[in-house]
Amino acid sequence: MATTFTLSVVAPDRLVAEEPVLSVVAPGIDGYFGVMAGHVPLVSALKAGLLEYLDPSNNRHYVYIGGGFAEVGADKITILADEAHRAHDIDMAQAEKQLEDARKALRGEESTFTSQEALEEIERATARIRASRMAK
Repeated sequence: MATTFTLSVVAPDRLVAEEPVLSVVAPGIDGYFGVMAGHVPLVSALKAGLLEYLDPSNNRHYVYIGGGFAEVGADKITILADEAHRAHDIDMAQAEKQLEDARKALRGEESTFTSQEALEEIERATARIRASRMAK
């Protein structure tokens, strides 16, 4: 049995990652789940969070995803993300501003967010910040 398989992370506007990996941990809608080579076929909805993967040299990498779907096969996992950024590409200052803007909306300050949108943006911004910190 092969120890590596292919990870593809696709955002609406670009291919974010496509490379051989040893394992993947993804933020499923019902909780994080792990995938290794030879995994049974699976389709899962994803929530905003960190996608973590281990490359063949045992280096950990992180990708922020803003939700989407994962399709798992025996030799490939494809992540179709609403939004995706490699951790080292995330602008920390922008993510912190987005978090603060969402928090202001929840406090009732003037905002373009509804309460539900603010909660969702807090989740996304927090995941971006975590991803950026993991890359350092």
